[in-house]
Order: sequence, then structure tokens, then C-alpha cells
Amino acid sequence: MLYRNYGKTGKRVPLIGMGTVRFSPETKDFSKNVGLVLRALELGINYLDTASTYANGTSEKILGAAFQEHRTRDFMVASKSMLSMDPTADDVLRRIESSLKTLHVDKIDFFHMWSVLTLEQYKKIIAPGGPYEGALRAREQGLIEHICVSVHCSGAELEQIILDGRFDGVTLGFNALNYQHRLEGLCLANSRGMGVAVMNPLAGGLIPQNPAYFQHLRRDGGTVAAGAIQFVASHPEVSTILIGVNSERDILEAVEALENAPPLDKRQWEEIAGRLPVPAEPLCTMCGYCQGCPAGIQVSRLMGAYNEYVLSNQDETHFHEWRKMYYGAYPFETVECIKCGRCERKCTQHLPIIHRIQAINEICGKEADKQRVLCEKYFPSTGYPKTGIYGMSIVAETLLKAYQAFYGAIPQQTYFFDSNSAKWGNRVFDTGQIIHPPEDIRKLGIERIIISAPKYERSIRAFLKDYVSEGTEIYAL
Repeated sequence: MLYRNYGKTGKRVPLIGMGTVRFSPETKDFSKNVGLVLRALELGINYLDTASTYANGTSEKILGAAFQEHRTRDFMVASKSMLSMDPTADDVLRRIESSLKTLHVDKIDFFHMWSVLTLEQYKKIIAPGGPYEGALRAREQGLIEHICVSVHCSGAELEQIILDGRFDGVTLGFNALNYQHRLEGLCLANSRGMGVAVMNPLAGGLIPQNPAYFQHLRRDGGTVAAGAIQFVASHPEVSTILIGVNSERDILEAVEALENAPPLDKRQWEEIAGRLPVPAEPLCTMCGYCQGCPAGIQVSRLMGAYNEYVLSNQDETHFHEWRKMYYGAYPFETVECIKCGRCERKCTQHLPIIHRIQAINEICGKEADKQRVLCEKYFPSTGYPKTGIYGMSIVAETLLKAYQAFYGAIPQQTYFFDSNSAKWGNRVFDTGQIIHPPEDIRKLGIERIIISAPKYERSIRAFLKDYVSEGTEIYAL
């Protein structure tokens, strides 16, 4: 493992640090998570980043269990306190004392004023009797060693915080997507003797999930994820790179990314940076801080789908496919935003979430209009013939779900067919209907077939000739 100085603190930290926010919070995975911590320590990853709320409150417990098993104190713990949870000095002291007991350690090495979004928030943190004062008192008592700050604010605000000189280190987001907005702050922090921990080096998974878009990060046949880590590590100002861990593979891939390729020199880094595409709009890093919508909207998921809309150059079809595949949402489904602004106030990226939800609703509204026309065309209120939908694809599923949403039920006199024998006998939603083989088309007296895969209409029409009765109408959606 490579190690670097953490600013002027005198501490050497691993270039790869362990982030614990992505631990599975399930009770059944507790032992597995403890094993991941021990594996990281075995590999020399001894900077461990946590918070009392990470992984639904289980992160500190997992680390505590691992530390008891590991026994030797050859690791460093970074933890945090958020203004909204601990607004006073006394609150911060209580938070630290609670964390120490849960972690089974006698001190926290790097304690952060967590998730500073604005300068106004920062001023409340450093005000008399506020969280920063609590951290100072904790340091005097030997409960913490270094006071740091975790930021999501603008470049100018970050500059003021750094120049104030109150902190030994800073944790900030820096990756192949936002480097243009964070590079100056990164260098300034280093010049002031601060350690720098980088969070979101993979942009919350966005980079490896879009390998084609970020293909220029690849080096020597490696993965996009490895290239993204190397892209960040090439800056000597970076002390440690926090990798969110959910499996041993996450750990090993990060370590191998730095062991299997030499660091980028300045020319190589600038060449890669110059080839990277610049998204038309800032992307959501899926940090999840926006959650807790009073209207029940899964804001982070919705913004993740909007990322795909941006990355696909506003391809609405891709947006709908992504949203359905990963979040189970149908293309015609809009969301009921009450525009309270709570998510925007909590957003670490300062994204115009309400505006984006409106844009999503407009996209989905167009699809709803399209589906309504199809429903009225093929399933009028009265008089349509006994109908078979051929091919249980996402297109067919969307039409049926749209009809159900608009009219409260699945169309009457409708049957379902597919040439894939693995689908035969499977139930269709909650209709009580099953998927039939093509041989059943004549048996059931089907008078009309709707092909749900228009791309293959010609070959399907030819195939159906052996199964339909003379005069059977055939259409394609």
C-alpha cells in the first residue's frame, strides 16, 4: 500500500482509505462487514471513515467489532458531526463520547465538521457555543486528535473556510466529473498544510456504470473504475482516496488500480482530462442526503435516472429504459412534487432538483399521452375483438400498466402469447391470466394480434402465419 502525508499533522495515511457508508445495514451481513474491515487492515488500508448514521447506524458498530478482534491500534478513525444533528458544543461532546464507546477506541483521529453546504452553515458551526467549540473541548480532553471539515460548498466558500485556518484537514469530492470545480480548492488546502481526503472518486458509482461515456479513463486495458482512481491519485495534494466498500472486490479493485499502473504524470493527466466529455448539466453523485421527502419521492433515485438522461444526450428512450430497469418506474409515471424545497436545501451538489423533477414529469407526461392514444386505439371502451398481445416485452408491459393506471383494470378479452417456452404458464401481473404458446392462438379464438416488438414485425408476421386463422388482424405497437 502507498502512503502519503496527511498535511502537516505528521501522520502517514494510506492512499486508499475505507469508506463505510455503503456497508449493508442488514443484520445478516454484520459478520461479513466485520470481515471486510479486517481484510482492509490486512492490506494496509488503515484510514477508516465513518459516521454515526452510516449504513443505517451500523457502521460504527461494525468497526467497533472489527477493532476488538484486530486488537492492535495500528489504524486511524475519521468520524463526523453534522450541524442539524448536533447544533451545540455539548451535543458534539456527547456525540464523540457515544462514538468512542461504540468504536471501542480511546480517541478519534480525524473528527469532521460534517457536510458543510454553505458559508452560512459554516458560520453557525464556528459560532460561540457551536459544534466547533465542542470539537475544541474534545481535543483538549484528548478525545479527538485533529479537527477537520467535510465540505460540499462552492469554490469561493471553500476558499474562505480553508483560509480561516481552523482545520487540520478537509474531506471533499474530487473525481473525473467535477475536477474542474474542485482542483483549485484541493491545491489551496494542500498549500495551507491541510490533509486532503477525497470522497466520491467514482462519482457515487456513476463513472463505472457508464464505461462508454468515460472510456478515456481506461489505461492499458484496465477498467474505467481503475482509471478513475488513478486520475484522482495522480494529484500529490491528495492524502487518501475514500472507497465506499460493500464487498471484498471493492477493496481489491481499488488496491490493484494503484499497484498495476504507474501514476500519471502531469502531461498524461492533462491529456486524459482534455478528452473527458463535459456533461451538459452537473450530475447527482447519489450521496442520498436529499432523502426524506415529505411527499414520499425517492429523490436520489430520480436524480440518478436524470443523470442517465444527461449522459445519453437527452435520449428519452434511454431515460425510460434506465428508470424502469433500475427503479421499476414505468415511462408514463410522473411524480407528485409539492415543491417544498427540502431536498434542495439538503443537496450537497446544490442541484435544481425541483426543476429537474418538472423536466422528468414533462418527459413522462409525453409518454403518458402516447400510451393513452394507444390504449384508446386498441382498447376502446366498447366493441373491440378478442385480442392477443404477442411478445411479453417491456413495451407490452408498459401498455398494460398504462391502461391499468388510466382505467383501473387490464383490458377485457385480452390474452398473452410468446414464442419463448420459458414464459409459458407464467402469470401476467395480477390478472389471473397466463402467457400462452403460439399454438393456443386458434384454440382461444383470437381475432386480432398486437405485436409488441415492432422492430421484429416482419419476421413475427411471417412466423404467425402458421398459427393464426384467416382474417385475423395483425398490428404492431
